This record gives sequence, structure tokens and C-alpha cells, in this order.
Amino acid sequence: MEKRRRLYRNRENGIGNLLGKVWQSRAGQAAFLLLAAVLAECTLLQASFWSTLFARGEDVSGRTEVLAQYVEMEEMESAEGADDAVVDEQGMVHAPDGAVLLRLKGLDCGVDRIHLKLDIPEGYLVRATVFAQDEGNCYVYQLGKGRTLVRDVPLQAWMKIYPYGRVRNLYVRLETADRNGEAAAGKMGELSVGIEGIVINGRIPFSFHPVRCLLLYGGFLLMWSLMGGQPWMQRPFVSETGKKSGKRRVLVAGYIVFLLLLAAFFVRINPACQKNLALHHAQYQELAGALAEGKVSVGEADAALLEVENPYDTIFLQANQIHYQADYAYYEGKYYVYFGIVPELLLYLPYYLITGKDLPNYLAVFVFYAGFIVASAGFVYELMKRFFQTSPLYLYFVGTFMLVGGYSGFYLLLRPDLYHVPIAASCMFATAGLWLYLAGLNAHKKKALFYAAGSFGMALTAGCRPQFVLFALLVAPLFWRELIGEKRLSASRNGGLGKKDMAEKTMPFGGWAGQVAALLLPYAAVAAGLMAYNALRFGSPFDFGASYSMTSNDMTHRGFNLKRIWDGFWYFLFQPPRLEADFPWLRSAEIATDYLGKMISESCFGGIFACSMLTWPLLLLWKLRRQFADRALPVMAALSAGIALFICAADATGAGILQRYSSDISFGIFLAALPALFALEKWARERKVTGAFLCWLRLALFLHLGFLFLIMMQTDGSVNLLTGNPQLFYRIMAAMRV
Repeated sequence: MEKRRRLYRNRENGIGNLLGKVWQSRAGQAAFLLLAAVLAECTLLQASFWSTLFARGEDVSGRTEVLAQYVEMEEMESAEGADDAVVDEQGMVHAPDGAVLLRLKGLDCGVDRIHLKLDIPEGYLVRATVFAQDEGNCYVYQLGKGRTLVRDVPLQAWMKIYPYGRVRNLYVRLETADRNGEAAAGKMGELSVGIEGIVINGRIPFSFHPVRCLLLYGGFLLMWSLMGGQPWMQRPFVSETGKKSGKRRVLVAGYIVFLLLLAAFFVRINPACQKNLALHHAQYQELAGALAEGKVSVGEADAALLEVENPYDTIFLQANQIHYQADYAYYEGKYYVYFGIVPELLLYLPYYLITGKDLPNYLAVFVFYAGFIVASAGFVYELMKRFFQTSPLYLYFVGTFMLVGGYSGFYLLLRPDLYHVPIAASCMFATAGLWLYLAGLNAHKKKALFYAAGSFGMALTAGCRPQFVLFALLVAPLFWRELIGEKRLSASRNGGLGKKDMAEKTMPFGGWAGQVAALLLPYAAVAAGLMAYNALRFGSPFDFGASYSMTSNDMTHRGFNLKRIWDGFWYFLFQPPRLEADFPWLRSAEIATDYLGKMISESCFGGIFACSMLTWPLLLLWKLRRQFADRALPVMAALSAGIALFICAADATGAGILQRYSSDISFGIFLAALPALFALEKWARERKVTGAFLCWLRLALFLHLGFLFLIMMQTDGSVNLLTGNPQLFYRIMAAMRV
């Protein structure tokens, strides 16, 4: 007996030692986390299946009355059947009223679940609303707001209901639904649906969701990888620049490829955006055709528009039925495209000349956003190489995600339309400019070439979205020490430089003057081209044409207003998101203000600081200033934040409060928060509170990713996942229901 016990103990110890060895390896830990995700998917996330495992459903199809008409709730108990329903050879019921009532009378039993066995045509939306009379309600009442059913998501047809005790009579109204999934009987034509039957109190089927399981696994990996005890969390970034950095470079390259694949997925997630959402969204395509013919205008105005005293009062034009082309720039009888010319010259025009076809806007957004991802990865690399070599390597991945994963940038991918093309291009060029500047500062040779390329990229933002060219001011803190030099600064305090010192300050490629020329000449070259283009269109080299836009407000008379600026600061920066308990949880923030004027606004989802904890280190910039080895960096961060605030004021007072304008502002805010985050980590490391910092970082990343999901699922606005890809929307809805 004792010998058998020893044998069991040895076997248990052997298994324990084996598991311990497996857990100590990174591959083993990843495998355990995958197993945990699969177990969670098969148990916790299948709660409906396990809780109804031994349930026996009752098929009540034979007791169901079908009334092919719209019946008011008060008349459901006494309504008579209609004779105008048509049942075709396939058994499909066609109800001209767009509604069918399924009535179950005399049940007198507990009902917790309903399974509607319906045959719904492809691409058709049906709204099912449940009503009941039970022990607590003598009269018919409605159970919730109902459920939208689609053919490709069968789980939507399983509904848990919560009546008051035993159900006496049960009713299900089926109606045609609009593109938002709302009941629309009488508005969307007849209802066509095959009614196979109803089962009550049945077992909800087991439904394994691979994507949900993978996302759960990704969350486990993220939280596990940011645990302070992980060896790789202790590895400094400086080793990334050493001789033995091959594996890490592969890791960095893999991370960039992963981000690019995500961008490629999300830019195509909404098929509605793969074509122009409106006629005026074809402006870049029209301009390509015009430029190919040697013209800069894209059309002539109607004669009636030429006689209007103020052609920019579009409400007047609509009231008097005077035709105009919305969102074009109208000037002296012709229409122009006021969106930046650079995306046109780089993508649309070459594509048109080569293929003879129009480039879709969503592809242009993807190309520029992909460039933004690559440029961000390069910028963070050079930033850490110069200023944060002792910071842990994991901050590189967090920092890159901060720049490209802001919710405003994510919104560009989810709705890749005309307006987002120049914004994505500006994000790419501005980041690429900063990347090349830092690469030049870190280089030992050919600095001026990097500087010239960086200035060229930064200057091109003026031909995309001109606000972004303000980030060129970041050249001052970046290059102050490089161009002036410590000795020059010291000598300026002591009366001047000697000849020996001047010789030491001589730089390659023409010296100091050559590097200044490399920084400035690309701006002059790009400015000359843009000024010539502006002069051709509007007779002035400094007129970009934004004020001539035929939009919802007269930009030529909008003027400057301090009240609009204060409102813009609140909604762009600090407005809390509007969350609700009902899926999909996020709603547009209501733009409520006492401004006695015309406030232009669209769906906005919350302020930048309110929606992302990753920006909060910026608020500690002054306290963290001593953590920066180079004083130029906190100055650059503060200047970037200041530029973002200036753009916030300009956008709010000049155009309005729109979600896409938040992308301009969030770029500068996240750019400033990036070095502040690195400094905060350094402060925590020096004070041995890294564990607390990592707890905060995990929470910040978790909430940030959660908010990106909410942005993807939100249903406000004219174009969203619900209206553009309803099958995917309802699949996600079903997966969120456990």
C-alpha cells in the first residue's frame, strides 16, 4: 500500500514538474493562455447553453395562429385573421401590410425562451417584438423593444424573455425593418417570410465563436505580457540598436505587418464605404479627369446660380430650387475641389492615367494610413533611440499603437470617405517628416538628406490638410541644439565663439548653412507649387478655397467667435462619452450649448482626454520635466499640445464640431503624450513603483481598446456598421449575448 502511494506521489510530482517546466517557457505560457481562452469560450461564454442543457422544448407551432396584418397591441387578443395574405409555393407568407402577428392563446405555463423558426430571405431584415398576458398583467404588454432577425445569424431567433409568472397568452409581431433594424411596417413594402414554427423553453444551442475566442486570447496575451515579472519587460530599448538585435527587429517588423493587416481589415469592414457615399464624394475622381484635360476646374455653375446675390447661402438655394454642387468650392461661375491637391497628384491622377479608371476613396485612405503606420513605427524607434534608450522595449509597441490607434484615427478607417483622404495623408506626411528629422539627428552621415526629406514630407501636409503644416514648428525645439550647438549657446552667453570652436561646429554637406537650407528649401518648393495652383484657381497664391465651400453654412461670413472656441474645447477634449446599458452601448454626445448662433455639428463620441487614459500623462508634463535628459523634448511635447489646441480653436470657430476634425487635434495630443508616457515610466522605475505604473497601463490599454470597439459598433450617424454590413453587426450582437 505504501509503495503504491509513493508511486502515485512520484507520478504527481513528475506531472507537476513537467507542467512547471512548460509554464516557465514562453511558448508554454502562451499555450496555457490559449487553453484558458478556449475554456472560457466553452464555459462562461456559453452560459445560455449550459443553463438550458437539460431543458425540453415544446413545439407550439400547431397552436399558433397567423394573422397577416398589422395589429395594435390593444387588439391582439380579439383581432380576427385577414384574408389578403399570400402563401407561395415555397411556403413564404407575403403580407401587404408589412406585418404578421403570431398568436398563442391559452398557454398557461412558464415561458422563458422562444425560438422563432423562420425562413428569412437573403439580405432581408425582420423585426420581432414579443407581447404577453401573464399572472402579473391582465392586459397585453410589450416585452422589451424586440429583436432584429437576419438570415445569416440564426442565434438572433433565440430570445430569452422575462414575463411575470405563468404566461396566459403570447404574441409575436413580425414586421419589415429599415436599415437601422427598426420596425417599419407599412413603409418598406410587404413582408415576405417563411414561418416554420415556434418552440418555447428549448435548449439554446452551443455556439463556438472562433473570433471571440481569439480576441479573448489576445486580451489574455496583452495582460500577461504587461506583467511586471516577465523577463522581456525588463529589457531596455538600447539593446534594440546593438549587434544582437536580429530577433527583435523581426518582432518589430511582425508588429508593423500586424498593424497593416488590421488596417486592411477595418478599411473594408463596411462595404458601403467601398463606393462613393454621395455624388459629391467623387471630387478627387472628377479632378483627375479634369487635370488629364489640362483644367483645374471640375464644372460650370448653372445660370441661375450666377444671378444669386449670395451663392454661399445654400439654404436659400434649396428653398428656391436653385441647383448647386454640395461641398465643392464655387468661385466666379466654376466649381473647384478645395481638398488638398497632393493626394490627387500622388494617387488619383496616376491611377486614372494608367488604368483609365477612378481610384476608390477607401483605397486612398488605406494607402495613406498604411504609410502613417510605417512612419509612426519609424518615428517612435528614432525617438527612443535618441532620448529613451534605457526605457523598456515594450514601450516601443505601446507608443506606436498610441499614434496609430487613437479613436479619431480609427474612425478614419471605419468610414474611409472623401473627407478622410486628406486627413490620413496629413497624418502620414507629418509623422514621416518627424521620423526623418529624428533619423537625421541620429545619423552620422548625410544628415542634410534626411532633413530635406523630412521637410519635404512635412511641407506636403499643406497640400493635404493645411492645419497639419503647423507641426513644422516642432523643428525649433528638435534642431535648436543641433543648429546652434552647445558651444555656440555657451559662447553667446560669454561674448562669442573662437575660430577653433567655429571649426568644430562645421558640419558636412555645406556646414551649418547647408543644413538650414536642407530644412527650409523643401518648404519653399512645395509652397511655390501650391501657390501657383491657388493662383490658377482663385487668383491669389494664398487662397486655398476653403471659404468658398458650398456647405451647410456660409463660410465667407462665418467669422471668428470666442464662444464657439470654448464649446469646441469642451466637446473635442473633455466631453465624456455617452454610454448606455443597451447594445451597442455608445451613442453620439449631444451637442447642447447656449450659443445664440448657428453651431455646425455632427455625431461626436467624446473628448480626447475623456476617451483615452493614454493621453493623461500629458497632463503631468510639467511635473515630469526633470525626467527628460534633453530639455528640448518637453518643449516639443508642450508645443505639439499647443498646436493641437490652436487647431481645435480654428476648427471649432471656422467650421464646426465634427468627428473627423477630432483627428487633427488628437494627432497633436497623442504626439505630445507619447514622450510624457515614457517619462512617467522612467519616474515609476526610479521610485520602484513600476508595478503601479503597469496596473495603470493595463487599465488604460484595456479601456482604450474597449472604446475602439464601441466606436466600431456605434449606430449614430448616416453611415455605420449596422447600415453598411448588417450581417456582421448582428453576428457581433449575438456573440456579445451569453
